[in-house]
Amino acid sequence: MYPIVTQNEIVSVTERYFTMPDGVNLYTRIAVPKKPGKYPVVFIRTPYEASHNGIAHNISEYNHNQFINNGYAIVYQHCRGRGDSGGVCIPYDERSDGLNSLDIIRELDIYNGEIFLFGGSYLSTVHLCYLDTNPEDIKGAVLNIQTDRMYFRNYRNDCCYNFCNLGWWLGMINREFPKQNLEGTVIRPYKDIAKRILGTEYPPYTNCLLNDQYNDFWESDPRTHAIDNLKIPVLFTEGWYDYYIEGMFSMWERLPYETKKHSAFIVGPWGHATSVTQEAEYPLTNGNIPDDYAVEWFNSIRSGKPYKYAKKGLVNYYSIGKNTWKSDAYPPTASKTMRLHFHGNNTLSSSPCETEKSIRYTYDPQKPLNCYKYLNIYKAAEIGSVNGVVSFLSEEFNQDISFYGKIRWHMNVSSDCDDTAFFIRVYFVENNIAYNLTETITSLSHIDHGYIPNQKITIDLFTPPIAFTVKKGGKIRVDISSDGGIYVPHANIKGHWAEVCNTKIANNTIFTNGSFIEIETE
Repeated sequence: MYPIVTQNEIVSVTERYFTMPDGVNLYTRIAVPKKPGKYPVVFIRTPYEASHNGIAHNISEYNHNQFINNGYAIVYQHCRGRGDSGGVCIPYDERSDGLNSLDIIRELDIYNGEIFLFGGSYLSTVHLCYLDTNPEDIKGAVLNIQTDRMYFRNYRNDCCYNFCNLGWWLGMINREFPKQNLEGTVIRPYKDIAKRILGTEYPPYTNCLLNDQYNDFWESDPRTHAIDNLKIPVLFTEGWYDYYIEGMFSMWERLPYETKKHSAFIVGPWGHATSVTQEAEYPLTNGNIPDDYAVEWFNSIRSGKPYKYAKKGLVNYYSIGKNTWKSDAYPPTASKTMRLHFHGNNTLSSSPCETEKSIRYTYDPQKPLNCYKYLNIYKAAEIGSVNGVVSFLSEEFNQDISFYGKIRWHMNVSSDCDDTAFFIRVYFVENNIAYNLTETITSLSHIDHGYIPNQKITIDLFTPPIAFTVKKGGKIRVDISSDGGIYVPHANIKGHWAEVCNTKIANNTIFTNGSFIEIETE
């Protein structure tokens, strides 16, 4: 049935297969402005297309397509083992198909010698898999909500996010494994999750579980250094509430100096998205970027004119609370910090705590807190309403103060177990309602592999970056617990998190003397 050509007065669309060297056919849709000629090509690859219903049913969607209307052709492809493409999907193994597809694009009669890359999340991953090769005809890229180093997606300070995104993995490989037994998914040891669900070992996933520290396993990924020597101007977009936030700032920091001068980074008040969603529980006025942000990026590269939606060489970010867009370097150029000290009466103050106070709470891994929603800005639970959460509240601010950067978390703690987790979440309070800003987590073994029960130890870590403004009359709130919602509950037993079989109840203690958070002010 392929190729199929459908056209109207605006666009011509061809459906065909790109055949890979191993004989696997990848479904590819090529959309071209109706006027004959050669065009710059926007290359998009996706694993998320269901079997198409025929291009004639949706060709009208191209009538208002930003790329088509600006004189670009689109090459849109289903990834191997997904949608209408053949073969078996092995998540993140996209390098060869990407490079071979680029070679086929170069043979198309509509190719003018310019290729631009576009995609978000996994659609960005597929390009990161080969960008270390720096093809000369790739002139620019828009890469959204994704990192080149997946350790940052799966772990924070050796604590695992959501079983390395188990549900996503199962969806990606459901063609090869249509029968999936979800009973007992969270039974320990977690290293056997794939075997219990699929009935067989699945190393591509299990290896992610077993490598909880940044090591050669993560370094071997072809994406790992894609950014380090990148030569093309790239526009990154990310959300403050996305789990990729640390990884994307890492990419921005690692861009070569000459490339960064011609690149830009936009960070909005989003989760794993590029726009404000209905789930947001705080009004994020002007929190979106215009719909044509991607095509305008490509246009600015081709024309040499300034990009109208962001300043090149800088992070262009949304300050939550103030609800304005700003631009700055990263790391921030700010030289001031605000330090708020923890006190035994559950307050935060600019004055140090001079009297030692200890606050004890119980953490049971078998009873998840379920009070920490993520991937968006949400209202916090009322202080004191959730057992196992210790909250601290600052005094009212006497003026508006804006912050941009990482928040330092310096806290003295102990546990009656030989290992456990400690989690922090920071909020701003407006009209007596607390809204989440940023968070981080650690295990005691991450700080001290030889931790001895009841020993006092100091946590000194940084949260991912955040930009926010506390208005006059507002406050800052900090929650401390041992269960961070999206993270796999710590067993309170020393050993690899995916290999331990049992759990214990921990009695954990916070010592206020010498404990503080420190925030960089603008």
